[in-house]
Amino acid sequence: MTGFDQATSSIVTGWVVSCGVVLVVAGASKLYRGARGVDGATAMSRALRMSRRRWRRAELTVGAAELAVGVLVCSGASPMLGGVGLASFGALFCVLLGYVRVKRIPGDCGCIRWRPAPETAPEPATWPPIVRGGMLLCAGIIYVIVSADAARAPYLAWFGGGLLAGGTALVLLSMGMPVRTPVCRRPLRRRMRATLRVLAGHEMFAAMTASAGPFGPVARYRRTGCTDEFWFSAAAGQGQAVVFQVSHAAPSGRLAVHVSVRDGRTPGSMWPARAVSVHDLPG
Repeated sequence: MTGFDQATSSIVTGWVVSCGVVLVVAGASKLYRGARGVDGATAMSRALRMSRRRWRRAELTVGAAELAVGVLVCSGASPMLGGVGLASFGALFCVLLGYVRVKRIPGDCGCIRWRPAPETAPEPATWPPIVRGGMLLCAGIIYVIVSADAARAPYLAWFGGGLLAGGTALVLLSMGMPVRTPVCRRPLRRRMRATLRVLAGHEMFAAMTASAGPFGPVARYRRTGCTDEFWFSAAAGQGQAVVFQVSHAAPSGRLAVHVSVRDGRTPGSMWPARAVSVHDLPG
């Protein structure tokens, strides 16, 4: 085998080991939750319609299997078995998370979590956990293909590069909380859309929808400093607007919402120019 081939094999091995580490951490978190009786209600448990007792047993079983496969992959004792196990878990994650997303079942995937599930279920599973499952699937398949080369001593520098690259990607995909701006605590990605989705699940939004709604399919938006304003047309009165002024309270990023009803026809209450569709909001 040439030096280039061995370097490539070393990079792949490092990448696969980073995936094995993810399985070790995920398995350990499930064993911890199951052993401590931590409430693990997730989108997965809702999709499979399991009671808390049955889900706890399932978490212990799956966690032990994930931990065993992760240790096998990291040790390199049997690249063939490790690759098959890694690919199997990746395929299982992709199928379950894809089903949860298509059916819009609320809750996180619960793949790596040490604390009880939040009282208010978040929006359905997003793409990062699905992409992470796809990475495990691809890593397992490639590991099986290059298993003969992977059993040889790797080039440490190339191995470290693959480990670092794979680990960085997996950490970014496994971040449970959205990355926020340091001053306003707003989501770093898709700020307006992310804020609007959280607002749609807020109790103040539900109350105003019941009293002044239903709202129209388009809202108007503008931002002033750290405050986001969403203007909805009110069904209760022609030309009236229900205005939600939203800011993210530090440090948790929880929404602080102020609501007012304005007459959009009067001077000094011009509607914002930017429009945003609200067809895909939850509820």
